[in-house]
Amino acid sequence: MNADDSAKLRDLLANNRTLLAYIRTALAFAGLGFAVAKFGLNPKMMRVSGYLGTFMVLVGLLVTIIGFAQHRAMLHKIEPPAGTPAPSFHVAATIGCALVCALLAVYLATNVT
Repeated sequence: MNADDSAKLRDLLANNRTLLAYIRTALAFAGLGFAVAKFGLNPKMMRVSGYLGTFMVLVGLLVTIIGFAQHRAMLHKIEPPAGTPAPSFHVAATIGCALVCALLAVYLATNVT
């Protein structure tokens, strides 16, 4: 492995860590949004907290999509060295996160009181 392949591999690993940070941030938004929607403390503000929680879950979905788009754009720039495995885990993790955020948003949107 030459120095150029080593630099490409380092860039690829950094790109993968960045995607996982996006996914972690999206799940944090979704979890906090669910908590806000379901555990609003003030009974007068339950509807507002439901809308705010749904909005936060949708922001989590948006963060997931932006992170995946950025990851794919960087993959095309980096050109991973030969022998590097395909990023199937990253695609599966992104799809899973997006699915969780979307289903949670639908659940909250249909159950806002």
